[in-house]
Amino acid sequence: MKRSLLITLSVLAATAAAVTLFFWIAKTLTSVPPPPAITQEYNIEVPSSTINLHIRFDIKNLADYLNRKITGTFLEKNLRLHHEKKEEIALSLSKQEPITIRSQGSQLICRFPLIVDATLIDSRFGKTLSKLVKPLHSTIIVTLSTPVHIDHKWNIVTRFKIKSCQWQEEPVLRILFFKKNIKERLEEAINDKEGELTALLDGEIYKAATLQPTLAEVWHDLQDPILLNRKPREVWIRFLCRDIKGESEVTQKNISFFTTIQAQMMILTDTTTAAKPTPLPEFRPLSKKEKSLQSDIFVYATTSFEEINRDLNNFFRGKTYSVKGYTASIKQVHAYASTSGLSVQVLTTDNHRDDNLVASGRLVFDPVTQTLKVEHFDFAISTNQLVVNSRELLLHGMIRDAIASKLMINLDTLIKRVPGIINQAVAKEKAGKVIDLTLNNFVIKKCDILMGRDKIHLVINVGTEADLKLKKIQTGKIIRIHDHHPKS
Repeated sequence: MKRSLLITLSVLAATAAAVTLFFWIAKTLTSVPPPPAITQEYNIEVPSSTINLHIRFDIKNLADYLNRKITGTFLEKNLRLHHEKKEEIALSLSKQEPITIRSQGSQLICRFPLIVDATLIDSRFGKTLSKLVKPLHSTIIVTLSTPVHIDHKWNIVTRFKIKSCQWQEEPVLRILFFKKNIKERLEEAINDKEGELTALLDGEIYKAATLQPTLAEVWHDLQDPILLNRKPREVWIRFLCRDIKGESEVTQKNISFFTTIQAQMMILTDTTTAAKPTPLPEFRPLSKKEKSLQSDIFVYATTSFEEINRDLNNFFRGKTYSVKGYTASIKQVHAYASTSGLSVQVLTTDNHRDDNLVASGRLVFDPVTQTLKVEHFDFAISTNQLVVNSRELLLHGMIRDAIASKLMINLDTLIKRVPGIINQAVAKEKAGKVIDLTLNNFVIKKCDILMGRDKIHLVINVGTEADLKLKKIQTGKIIRIHDHHPKS
């Protein structure tokens, strides 16, 4: 009997120990605490951005401008055919055919057709007989060339010089029984006026093809605060422009300019205290090693956990998920920054009990898909059930994946807003009026993520090729050259 009693007591002791161990394990499983929340907030310092603008000005637009500006007879002059003889003509030059401009290497080539009219007004045979001489009418093609550069005021500077003169028909003046080829004398007169002719072209191009107004607008627009967030409080970003350099180049169809803007992005919560925009500096040349088609831009973006949790609860609260007979409804979702990364606490119920599930993972940017994602996002064991079976794990996985997908939609919105932010900053006022701006080969190279107590901060490093095309220039009044010199 004693033996039987001992066995019974041993069994009871073992059972008690097993029960105690079981409930200790259950208690351990049910008391897995959520990872501690981060209590620190951060002041973000954003690196300096390099915005490279490739500005193009169509050579055809320049020719169109000159053709609207220079028209009709623009040079009249009385000219002696021989210094020691009396033959004198009234010479006029006019433009009836269009000026054309093309590129040749690093220079512009201007083809300037001129109608030459010469009337004999005096000769050794007397003025009366001179009136019987048929006037000369001919065409000469004057070809000019020039290099192109930009001066300190951002104006396009040309220095045209006459390369050649080509007559479509020889300028022969018939005086009674004599024929006089006056080609050399006319070319001499045109060359005498070369300074005025080239000054005309140089001056009009200088006035018309200036980059200063357009770049000043872009420079100013870039520094205007751009509203990024309205809630929980208004947040703006602003680029404070520090420096700009440029380089000109003549291509087959365009005069191209590569400009590099150095700008520091700032985060503002009050635009009334913002410093005034810095004015456009004078032009400074860009060295070859500084030249790059791709811009390197750093943009700051942020979202608050208040916004994230509002969106998550609006979407998930009350939703029910079922798998193989197991059902759970979501009562509340709470996302926060924790020592384990980005954590989401989910309170579920199945009408019998409440479960408090916590999923954590590392928030990273995937350069391949150009999206944010949470790596190793999964629930820790935290349930009131003593045994977690496979069907319940499937249900938890379904809830986890649903929350992860919605969480990424919220965060990826920040990434997708970046092209619009840059486009708005670079040319929000002038787009569609006098310029066309396009951002090509847009790629996010890196995204630094910092999570604080209240916000997720993103510093997004963007690479893009900004192409700015000047669409039109104004013509103003028609111009003429008048000869104010005394008769030869």
